Amino acid sequence: MQIDWSYIQSHWDWAGHMVEALVMASVVAVLVRVLFTWRFSIIVGLAFAIGHFHGREKRDFEVSVKMKPPHLDGYLMWNWNWDQATDFWPAAIMCLVLIILILRWKSP
Repeated sequence: MQIDWSYIQSHWDWAGHMVEALVMASVVAVLVRVLFTWRFSIIVGLAFAIGHFHGREKRDFEVSVKMKPPHLDGYLMWNWNWDQATDFWPAAIMCLVLIILILRWKSP
């Protein structure tokens, strides 16, 4: 069986970023667990994942348009191309929804 990686990259790249965000959030949560409760550690991990993806896609946008420093226009996410937006938004929305669910979940 031959895997068409270009098809996966074109149509499922966003799903890979969501999995990457969950793995990254898990690693950060485990690392900060020595300082905080599990609940707070997971929130910190998810927030870190959102920031990571925003920073990475902002940098990719700045490079793609050859933006000169100080790169302030890179924060205008509505100017990002479709690939950059679909790398960031699905992962960010998933992490944000998980943070909201964790915050709304009553602690024991």
